[in-house]
Formats: sequence, C-alpha cells, structure tokens
Amino acid sequence: MKVRTMGNLAWVPVTAAIILAGCAATKTAEPAKTPTPAATAKPAIARANARAANQIPMAEILDDPKKLAVLQKHAPALATNPQLSMARGMTLADVAGYAQAGLNQEMVKSIVDDINKL
Repeated sequence: MKVRTMGNLAWVPVTAAIILAGCAATKTAEPAKTPTPAATAKPAIARANARAANQIPMAEILDDPKKLAVLQKHAPALATNPQLSMARGMTLADVAGYAQAGLNQEMVKSIVDDINKL
C-alpha cells in the first residue's frame, strides 16, 4: 500500500494539536459580578466630578489650602520640599513619576480620593 503525502502538510496535525491544547489550557472567563448596592452608593455628583491623578495640576494643589493640607497629610516630605514650586506646571501623576517625590501608587490614590471628596 502506498501512502500519499501532500508536500509540507505533515505539520498540520501537530499544529492543530498544539492549538487545541492551548485552548483547553486557557481559563474561561467568569461571568461579570453585579455590584452590590453598597458598592454603588457614592453620590452621582462625586463620580461625575472625580478626577484622576493625571488631571490634577500641582498648581491647583499648591494654591488651594484644603488640597495642600491633603498633600501634607499623605506626603509631608513632598509638601514641604522647597523644589515643589518648580512642579506647578505638572500634574500629580507627573510628580509621582519621579523617585525623589517619594510617592507610591497607594499614596497617590489616597491623595486623589481625598481631593475628589473636597
């Protein structure tokens, strides 16, 4: 009996097996969870006015005593740094990108959350 080959198609079953094995190994997506009423209890106004760190200019923080107090609460070393006035044209996210600022993601999130509450 003569076996017929079709050129370079000998790799097709191997490739198909690899693809199928990869599909079987991937985790199926879990259904989306419905948020609880407590999770969505924030006022609509607060959500509409909430800003991210890349939307809050340092000049705004430095010029507003309440926002400056928030910065002093979470990052006292940064708030009292004499070089901070040079960052007036930057956003909070820009400043956080510098190691000298001493801000980690948690601190930035806390600052943003508190400023958004004002």
